[in-house]
Amino acid sequence: MKRRTEDYEALLEHTGLSLLECVCLGKSLSEQRRSLKLPPQLSVVRDATLYAEALLNRRSTRASISFREAVRLHIQRKRERRTRTRDECRSVLLRMIREVPGLGRAKVHGIHARKCRAVIEQVFSTPAMRVKARRILHNFFENARRNGWCDANPVSSLHFSSAAERTIAALPLVQVARLLRALHRPEHAACIPAVALMLWGGVRPYEVARLHWADVDLAERVVYVNPQHSKTGGARQVSLRVPLLQILRTAAREACPDSPVVPPNWTRRWKALRLAAGFAQWRPDTLRHTFASYHFKRYGDPNILQWEMGHAGQELLRTRYLNMRGITAQDARKFWSAAIWRDSAG
Repeated sequence: MKRRTEDYEALLEHTGLSLLECVCLGKSLSEQRRSLKLPPQLSVVRDATLYAEALLNRRSTRASISFREAVRLHIQRKRERRTRTRDECRSVLLRMIREVPGLGRAKVHGIHARKCRAVIEQVFSTPAMRVKARRILHNFFENARRNGWCDANPVSSLHFSSAAERTIAALPLVQVARLLRALHRPEHAACIPAVALMLWGGVRPYEVARLHWADVDLAERVVYVNPQHSKTGGARQVSLRVPLLQILRTAAREACPDSPVVPPNWTRRWKALRLAAGFAQWRPDTLRHTFASYHFKRYGDPNILQWEMGHAGQELLRTRYLNMRGITAQDARKFWSAAIWRDSAG
């Protein structure tokens, strides 16, 4: 009994744990040993000592790791993510370190919610950037918590309201026809597959720039958007409906599977096409919004539309994407018919 008491006293002195903490720890480890059917010769003191040493290492790591070092390790961990995602994360976190004196040296476990709010508000002035910075910092602290650098995520309790975004209206049918007529011109014909995928597939501009013909499955009538190419990091497939299916079938006859869907100098060509069609001002996601609105007006299935848009839920569809004012049922039928592409050639 005396020997056991000395063992416990040594353990307490070595770890700095209280007697109550050791009792709770011993009880927990004893129950865990029984549930895992570990051999009885593994004593509670031995288990507790190993746990205490791990706890000391964790405390040591917590006390030593700075925000700058944690950011370096966090970015390194994201090396498998899309380049755009990784660069965005690096840019936001390093900007915080540059513009907030002492932040890089601060210990991660000592940064609390009030400090996080002050950093975001000091570095970023627009509502949209504050929302983005909050998301990136939240992800950073989740990684820090999993690594034992802090006990909780201080950003979880923070909320920043985003600015009311200006509505992006779907193109009326007359403007869709105007774009298609310009697309038929010889100097813009190389853009046909990419524009068709944005207009009748809802593929984002930078997603379509990363697509290859191998991603287009004409037999299954789908196009695959790989996770490393999507905005959200998730894979999805988009159905090839008429007239998109007809357009891609024609274009695929002369295409190599390893070649990109977009032509060389895609960004310049896409801008020139818009100007040729009379669109001096252009919102980046206009064709994606057009796709969503005509899709829902014609098919009325939010579940399919959500999947093809690559959204985690339907909130964005309801609040931002579906602008069907002025689109009639007849317009929607024509938008999804073979006639709209054929007639625009004349």
